[in-house]
Amino acid sequence: MTSDDGGVIGVQKVIDNGPASKRFNLVILGDGYLRSELPSFAAHVAKFIEAFKAAAPFDSLWPAINIYRVDVVSTDSGALDPLTCGDQSVGSGRQTRTYFDSTFCGDGQIRRLLTCNSQAVLSAAQAAVPEAHMTMLIVNTEEYGGSGGQVATVSAHPSSVEIALHEMGHTAFGFADEYEYYAGCDRADAGHDRAGQPEPVEPNITVDTTLEQIKWKDVLSNRLDPLPTTSNPDCSRCDPQPNPQSDDYVGAFEGAGYFHCGLYRGSYNCRMRQLGHPFCMVCQQAIRQSFSPFLLP
Repeated sequence: MTSDDGGVIGVQKVIDNGPASKRFNLVILGDGYLRSELPSFAAHVAKFIEAFKAAAPFDSLWPAINIYRVDVVSTDSGALDPLTCGDQSVGSGRQTRTYFDSTFCGDGQIRRLLTCNSQAVLSAAQAAVPEAHMTMLIVNTEEYGGSGGQVATVSAHPSSVEIALHEMGHTAFGFADEYEYYAGCDRADAGHDRAGQPEPVEPNITVDTTLEQIKWKDVLSNRLDPLPTTSNPDCSRCDPQPNPQSDDYVGAFEGAGYFHCGLYRGSYNCRMRQLGHPFCMVCQQAIRQSFSPFLLP
């Protein structure tokens, strides 16, 4: 990132629910947008806000949220797309000069991992909104990709709003991925058979399925039901068994955090496991707890 790659040209408070000192402040920046493409960036932000406001539990938490849009121009349009990647995928080889250095295959291994210069994005967000609680970057490319971490980075793919909500789970609330693989269930996934770790810090996965110790005991669907709810009979692969309970059931389903066995998630499906699903009740409980300081009595 240099001044030759673009720059920040303005900030606008697009959702105003009160003073920044008393609200949860989401700052959304763009990368890979030419000046002539800034209307597209505004449209991408508006599309996300529409989905964000409708997604539970944010629909009932909306008065606690402010959203700011930071307009950023880049020298080139799009994102870096390396020709080769560790997952054997083939990219376009596109070389771009963008202000926040967005690139696919950000870890050198997974094509869909879209990353950026996180420190530069955070610095720009803090300069625009000193009270920022979460920072998101929308990258001007329709290729599928995203990543969580300090910055929720998403592409402008048609599924971008789902990607954005998923990555927001990582960045704002510290959620783990709930899917039970890293490379994919249809690929060799060496080293991901069984988790051998202490209790993870993330609120939505656990190694402990005892009734009195499980993290989400307060939202279990039926405390009389045995735990775990499902067990994977073959830890060398993803568990193929269907959901034995209702979609909103909360129990302990084996397979989470990139491991086939040894880690458990609260619901069979959740936005942190598969796009197109709502946040499960375990995640919703954690989100509500995070927002409590920003809600009026």
